[in-house]
Amino acid sequence: MADQNRPWTWPVPESSKRIKDNTSRQDAFERASGQAVYTRDVVLPGMLYAKTLTSPYAHAKIKNIDTGEAEKIIGVRDILRFDDPDIAGNRGVGADTGAMYSILALPGISDFYQHPMGVAVVADSEEVCDCALRAIKIEWEEQPFILDMEDSARPDAQRIMPEAQPMGFGFGFGMSDKESKQSPNMVMTEKREIGDVERGFSEADKIIEYTVKRAMNSPAGVEAMVCVAQWRDDFLDLWVHHQANPQRNLTTPGMSMGGPSAGMPFFGGGLGQAAPMPDKASTHWSKITVKFPYQGSWFGGLSWLAYSDLFIKLAVILAKRAGGRAVKLLYDESSFYCGGDEAGTYICKVGAKKDGTITAYHWHMVGVRNPAVDKTPECTKIPNIKGTQSWSFTNMGHQACFRHGAASCVPHNVMFDMVAAELGLDPTEVALKNDGCNGHDWEWVTKYQKENGFPQRHSLKEVIEIGKKAIEWDKKWHAPGSRQLKNGRMHGMGFTSINVWHWGRGAMSFVSNSFACLIMKDGKVTIVGLRCNMGTDTESGYRHCVAAELGLNYEDVLIQQQSSDNSAYSLAQPAGSTGTVNATFQLVIAARELKQKILESAGSMMGGGMPGFMFGMNGNAGSSAKKKPDDYDIRDSYVFEKANPEKRMHVSQVAGGFMQTNPIIVHPDVGSPISSMMSGAMMGGENYVMGRQAHFIEVEVDTETGMVYVTNVVCANDIGHLFNRKGAEGQQYGGAIMGLGRSATEEKIFCPETGVGLNFDHINYHFGTMNDYPVVDCHLIETHLGYGTYGAFGIGENIGAALSGITSGAIYNATKKWILDYPITPDRVLKALGRI
Repeated sequence: MADQNRPWTWPVPESSKRIKDNTSRQDAFERASGQAVYTRDVVLPGMLYAKTLTSPYAHAKIKNIDTGEAEKIIGVRDILRFDDPDIAGNRGVGADTGAMYSILALPGISDFYQHPMGVAVVADSEEVCDCALRAIKIEWEEQPFILDMEDSARPDAQRIMPEAQPMGFGFGFGMSDKESKQSPNMVMTEKREIGDVERGFSEADKIIEYTVKRAMNSPAGVEAMVCVAQWRDDFLDLWVHHQANPQRNLTTPGMSMGGPSAGMPFFGGGLGQAAPMPDKASTHWSKITVKFPYQGSWFGGLSWLAYSDLFIKLAVILAKRAGGRAVKLLYDESSFYCGGDEAGTYICKVGAKKDGTITAYHWHMVGVRNPAVDKTPECTKIPNIKGTQSWSFTNMGHQACFRHGAASCVPHNVMFDMVAAELGLDPTEVALKNDGCNGHDWEWVTKYQKENGFPQRHSLKEVIEIGKKAIEWDKKWHAPGSRQLKNGRMHGMGFTSINVWHWGRGAMSFVSNSFACLIMKDGKVTIVGLRCNMGTDTESGYRHCVAAELGLNYEDVLIQQQSSDNSAYSLAQPAGSTGTVNATFQLVIAARELKQKILESAGSMMGGGMPGFMFGMNGNAGSSAKKKPDDYDIRDSYVFEKANPEKRMHVSQVAGGFMQTNPIIVHPDVGSPISSMMSGAMMGGENYVMGRQAHFIEVEVDTETGMVYVTNVVCANDIGHLFNRKGAEGQQYGGAIMGLGRSATEEKIFCPETGVGLNFDHINYHFGTMNDYPVVDCHLIETHLGYGTYGAFGIGENIGAALSGITSGAIYNATKKWILDYPITPDRVLKALGRI
């Protein structure tokens, strides 16, 4: 067997290419026909409905609450107030990027507009819930609010969110005593430096300084948060709209060590859990059944936000009070609950040589991230890097990573555009000039590849060449502001490149392990494992992986849909850029173990001679000599003898069928990928991220209206190894539209006088649609340079993050004007042009 700790060296099965180009979705008919049941569609006999109050203020406290009139409404079954012992004090990890603080499940004070708080109503219908909420009389005490993080960080700022409690690293992480006293709202500061930044600046021929601003955006998903909970004595059934199994967070205190993994322990449970679940609404993990119905589009959003776990806890508590009736808890406003983690101010200083070599940079972010030390060091040879950060509370809502990586991609994109423009260089050449890994140049990386069993390939060079050819870059790229089209608009070209996401290695690999089960019965293999089916068709990739390793036809491998089996088996969650890379690692090992058992059966059945009907009408008796498993192989779902290929038998006759009534079952426990070879950043190892992505756009800028028309988009992604072409291309064209929306239109708008959100709906929040952008030209490259199975990388989230800042460079190329205030809307274009 190949080295289990080096999955990138595993040989790719010969049938892999044929399968991956011809996969069909197992759930295609259900989704296309409208028969798919989403969490919001779940209806159980006698089911009740529940909703919470959402705050009409940005920051306000409930002084008095009178629920008397609401209780009289016919159909109202229960009203739970924030000060009820069943819920008071129940809290969980805050909905932020670093699990730095905990928040209350049902607080008596609102921290942002539409904050779910105060009271929850349970009734016979949604309409009765709405009527009851309107009938509740509340005396509010409005509090001062802060929308600007720089204002929040001032020493004299009004304290906000006093009920938030430190956890994880806690408030003040990275701060000196003096810094921790600078503001009552400061969550953390961070300072990190690689190399000697000041020396790097002194070696530069050019110093460039600029500031980037990004407004808050939102996932704006179309299926708002929902959970159905039902108690059967001490047994709890859950139907969730979630991206990871919340089971651990609901288990009896003291029992969680024996229970199944929550999937993402830093986010909403496990290591970050603030307090155990109260006994009234907890039970042993073995009595909890979690079901994942189909999940509605999240547009790159998450559902393991902290409040998702608290939301589920609230549903469980309400169901416990309902005496055995199911309760469906709904949060209609949740699509705008959370903001993107890239919102904030980036103050940047960059040093570069005349040839485009970047000698040093320092980015300071006023926001929840420290992007300077995230992705850019992973994919460049830049030796001197400094990242600083200042993060304080605001009343705009919590922030988390969805379309993860944008906080790093935007300043990375702008830096390379700025250097190229200031020095009069082609940005693709500047990217190649600085390409490398963790300060090492590509010559060093090539040596590393050779020594560690990787192909010797230059990923960035490959994706740039493919993208440039597709968009005709060499023909169309020009000096800034030099080309006006016949329609009067200014023509521009934009480019960005960065590494691809490399989950399955290092710090994150241990939180997404798979423990799936393969069952062989009657010629079919079923993959059993709990996971979230959120529409990206990860499932087809899993089926492809198992079918190729076993030698089965793709149609002979199925996947069990949305059932938990008390979470005895699970697939890596979430299912985006980390799911496939981590899950296939265990699935390959499981498939090889299952294949060995099938071939052992073949050796005993075929080698010892069997009745003719087992081999077709003419009969084909086996030889009397005992055969070994190595004498056989499987192709196209037939077991055949290597020395005599025409002697074959369908797997349904060999394994798990006819003569064997019991199925063949395997479920190896293998741990995380490459955990034995390199444990990555968690244990001090190096992460050499060798895969790249490159994206190109062509725009027309109307200087009279400020409108920017994107006329051409090309995405080139090194995926390492491809398991599902259609799914990967879906990530490309879907992600491109998400990224362009973030760059050009998406923005949560708040009233400066009241702090109230003004566009928290799917009409006035302008995310991109298919009619807003051209058809995306997608290109996938397989270099096998990843640390995952067969050298795979993740692709989910990559494109939506990478394109989040791409329009600024294209607009500069068209107009010779920099606009670094995102999103770059028409009014900002006109302002830069001096027209308003």
